[in-house]
Amino acid sequence: MSKIIPFKALLPIPEVAPQMLCPPYDVISSEEAREFAKDNPFSFLHITKSEIDLPANIDPYRATVYQKATDNLKSFEKRGYLVEREPTLYIYRQVMGDHGQTGIVCGASVDEYESGAIRRHEKTREEKVIDRTKHAHTARAHTEPVMLVHRSSAELKELINEREARFNPLYDMVDRDGVRHLLWKIEDPQPVLDAFAALDALYIADGHHRSEAARRVRDLFAKENPNHTGEEPYNYFPVVIFPDDEVRVFQYDWDGPADERPLSEYTMASIMELADRQGIMPPKSTWFAPKLGSGLFVYLFS
Repeated sequence: MSKIIPFKALLPIPEVAPQMLCPPYDVISSEEAREFAKDNPFSFLHITKSEIDLPANIDPYRATVYQKATDNLKSFEKRGYLVEREPTLYIYRQVMGDHGQTGIVCGASVDEYESGAIRRHEKTREEKVIDRTKHAHTARAHTEPVMLVHRSSAELKELINEREARFNPLYDMVDRDGVRHLLWKIEDPQPVLDAFAALDALYIADGHHRSEAARRVRDLFAKENPNHTGEEPYNYFPVVIFPDDEVRVFQYDWDGPADERPLSEYTMASIMELADRQGIMPPKSTWFAPKLGSGLFVYLFS
């Protein structure tokens, strides 16, 4: 059984969503982020890489950086760039060239990550986990999702295809790398929740550090909350879950054009098989593309 939940999100208003969309925090350096967000006050990098708004030589792991991220997030809300929505699920589709992948945006259980029902295949680096733990704990929000994979389900594909065919997306935009991003709201989440309950496991594709940070954030908030029940929003973390037959795995080390990156010797099936037997891959073995867009939704703890 895989438990997922609808969650209360901050979503960008359509007028600024294209300018807000940016790469994930861990695929862009501080210097690249400064250049990317230059002259763009709407870029979500002001939240995920908030050192770009502080002196150039600042240590990105200082407390002032996490506080700046929190201040910027609050400013985006106050100015109306990000608007709070009622708890629900979303459908998220990405199109890169002639390839498309469509997943469900939801909250995933920290308990299931801890128990191994959400399975991992990579070791984490302590400094990166600490960084994202401090970022989320200070901001009281997870600002970027984790990419998960589920074994392909005909029922889920039918539910997704029906929604895509019947309704216009909330967003339909193309990022700087030419990847198209579309997002739909799911009006009735229950059939999707039931379909996931029939799955025995989920698999981390991209976002091992964010997943481990979510566990530590849960522990911090649970310790601070004398009335902790285990069902508070901090017991879950935001994910996009794609079917395994739509996800492509590329070679990590590649210096050529992004659109010519070769496929990896590993497949999603081999990675899932490794995760099932609790195996660990060598560092820098895989590259998942397209990367999830950052700035499409923020997961709130309250």
